[in-house]
Amino acid sequence: MQVGFNRRFAPGSVELKRRLDGVPGPKSASYRVFAGKLDVYHWYANQDESGGGVISESCPFLDYFCFLFDSRPARVTAQTTWPAGGALPLPDSVTAQVEFTDGSSGQLIYSAEGDTTYPKEQCTVYGSGIVADLMNFQSLAIHQRGSRKRFRYSSKGPAEQMAAWLAFLHGEAEHPLPYAEARQSMRLTFSVLESIREARSVEV
Repeated sequence: MQVGFNRRFAPGSVELKRRLDGVPGPKSASYRVFAGKLDVYHWYANQDESGGGVISESCPFLDYFCFLFDSRPARVTAQTTWPAGGALPLPDSVTAQVEFTDGSSGQLIYSAEGDTTYPKEQCTVYGSGIVADLMNFQSLAIHQRGSRKRFRYSSKGPAEQMAAWLAFLHGEAEHPLPYAEARQSMRLTFSVLESIREARSVEV
């Protein structure tokens, strides 16, 4: 249940989470992903094999909100951008607005449309007295107390995730992603798809 939820293990995520944990009150986050077009024969594009792009590709980014806020998602409203040729059986671009029980909010823009010169992933978080920008998990800028601090990184989290998993298997650490958290993130992901299909807000 933790496969794919690697972004929360990235060094930039660990530092960002540490900073946010010291900030009281709800936060707002915007996560923008330029995923690019999938080949029609790619298994992610095959509903029978992957369940479609929303389930197979957007789940780590929705999980990221749960990780940052350390709160339970309560409601999601989602829509998709259909191609000019008409609706697809399963969307490959989605925008989702997620409400959390602590008052936090997360907006995911996951787009197959764009240009390859643009960065793939950007996350901006706003909180009481803080703004944080995470760019492609390679740089983190923290704006706080009238100053800016910058950090540089080189990993999006897969290696750190596997290291944490091995430490757990060897009895050296607790489970890096408890089942309840992984289940919560997947339930949110399925709720996004339900919101798209039924054109309404969905309780998570």
